[in-house]
Amino acid sequence: MNDDIEKRINALLDRGKKLLTRIKIYEGELNYWCDENDIPEFQAWLASAVNILNVAATPDSFFQKECTRLVSHDDLKRSVPTHIVQKLTGLLSSILEESNLGLLKRAEYIFTANTFDDFLEHASEYHKAGKKIESAVLACAVFEDAVRKIASKNQVSQAGIGLDQVIDNLVKSGALPAIKAKRAKSYAAVRNKALHAQWDDFDIRDVGEVINGTRELVEGFL
Repeated sequence: MNDDIEKRINALLDRGKKLLTRIKIYEGELNYWCDENDIPEFQAWLASAVNILNVAATPDSFFQKECTRLVSHDDLKRSVPTHIVQKLTGLLSSILEESNLGLLKRAEYIFTANTFDDFLEHASEYHKAGKKIESAVLACAVFEDAVRKIASKNQVSQAGIGLDQVIDNLVKSGALPAIKAKRAKSYAAVRNKALHAQWDDFDIRDVGEVINGTRELVEGFL
């Protein structure tokens, strides 16, 4: 999780706990509500809490679904009740814990893998249609992004470094087997040619190998 996001979550947690101490108790009611004069402040906190949870969580995750459910609650039509504030502070605490355990990072790469698969499918369709340039551009872009995501996932230096060196660094760190790295470098060679529009220097079979090899990297290492 980004440090700025983590700091913001911690700040919202602290603020939420303080706001809970100001909830007004109405005799004879099961739910407690904030004072009418405090509604703007409570509403602002609620909006910020929901926003940061949506920023920090992956799409379609429990966190995002629960946020949607909570902000759609009928009780919010009257005021801001205790149970909504409590549940949102609970979500904020939970997402920090999940992040510290590394589970959010895994979810991020699962989501990334699914996204890559969509692009690779498009590349495959172009490939089957015999459109070498279109399939090469898509496949090579996904290949490079996948290699760099694998490096980031394994905390291997990759920023500002050429693709071949990134692959070497992955081997040195043990994150990528040497045989996979050798194949990856052949895909990198196709990527370099596509990047410089050297279309005559590779054929459509090379692109097919990039597509299949990239899919293996995504499925096996992300």
